[in-house]
Order: sequence, then C-alpha cells, then structure tokens
Amino acid sequence: MAKTVPILVLSVLAMLNGGVAFVLGVTTLFGNRMLFTPGGYGPNRIAISQLFGPFADQTGWLVLVLGGLFVFGGYGLFCLQEWARLTVFWVFAILAALTLVAVGWGVFHGQLGVVVGGLLKTAVEVALCWYLTTPSVRSAFAG
Repeated sequence: MAKTVPILVLSVLAMLNGGVAFVLGVTTLFGNRMLFTPGGYGPNRIAISQLFGPFADQTGWLVLVLGGLFVFGGYGLFCLQEWARLTVFWVFAILAALTLVAVGWGVFHGQLGVVVGGLLKTAVEVALCWYLTTPSVRSAFAG
C-alpha cells in the first residue's frame, strides 16, 4: 500500500520535531540553560525542566533521547516500517501521560496556560495514537 498524505506529514513533522528536540538536548548538555530558564508571564513562571519533576537535572538527556526517538521514528514512518509505527505510538502515549502530569502540576499551581495548553497537547497526542492504530494505517505498515 502506498504512503498516505497524513503518514507523510506525520513522518516529516516527527523528524523536524525530533531534530529540534535533539539539538536542544545537545545544547543543554553543553551548558545552554534555556530549558532551565523560567518563561511566560506573571509571578508563577516556570522552566521546562521543572515539568520533569525529580528528573529535572536530566532534562538535557531526556530531551535528547526523545528527539532521537522522533527522528528515527519519523524516518521509519516515512519508510513504512512497523517498528516505527509502534515506537511513535508509544512515544506519543508516554508524552500524553506526562503531559497530563504537567496539567496536574498546572492545576495545583494555578497555571491556566499550562492546563489549557496541556489539555490541547494531550488531545492531539491521543488523536495521533488513535490514528496510528486505525486498520488502514496498520495495513499500510504491514505490507
């Protein structure tokens, strides 16, 4: 079965997203503090690293590994490899769970932007997980 437009778009976006995350992870390991710098507006600004909770010190490694998974997963999606469909599915599923943890953090700390953004992000991640398990997509990767 031929590649569909959504699979092509998902593969390219996964590779781009992974490339950016990989570069952010590498630069963080070399001393860039951007992921540790609070952003946003107001007195309750947070850094991205704070969303990793007790693993905040390993933010560079976590972002680097996730970026690498997305780059390889995106390439595998482009080549219609079954392992890539499963890898990207599980990465999205884990990210959805972690995003829900961030939403909980946002509720606890009164960060409406984190809550709304997190819920939107979770909806997209769950929708992509669903899409990757539809029969037509599964058959495209089976052949």
